[in-house]
Amino acid sequence: MAVFESRTPLPCNAERAFSFLTRPANMKAIAPPDLDMVFVTAPEVIELGSKLVFKVRGFGIVQEFEHEIVGFEPQVSFREKMLRGPLPKWTHDYILEPADNDLVVLINRIEFEPPGGMLGMIVTEARVKDQLQEGHLHRSAALQKHLAP
Repeated sequence: MAVFESRTPLPCNAERAFSFLTRPANMKAIAPPDLDMVFVTAPEVIELGSKLVFKVRGFGIVQEFEHEIVGFEPQVSFREKMLRGPLPKWTHDYILEPADNDLVVLINRIEFEPPGGMLGMIVTEARVKDQLQEGHLHRSAALQKHLAP
């Protein structure tokens, strides 16, 4: 399984970061604009067992995804697993690691399996990682701006 990992230092404590990250409306606010992210169904605040259905534009087409929160440790981490979408497997861990001066580092760890068949010739592991890296750069800057004191 392929892995993408990123680290984003955040100018706040874990409590504030976790509160921000567990609100789907905030996730939409920090998503790259070209994704055109729209939540079809989502709770105001996620918790263990929450399901999120959303649409995003990827590789030129709008796709619908369904994710479930399958791990949840308040102020520390949560894990979402794709139940429905274009990739055979996808899990995304959001991990908050304490840093100096009451700051925190957000670690995003994504494990995925690229699609097979004809689609897999276009949506390769390298291409998915490139898209994730581009998204990371945008989200990191947006997170730092939203969470600035």
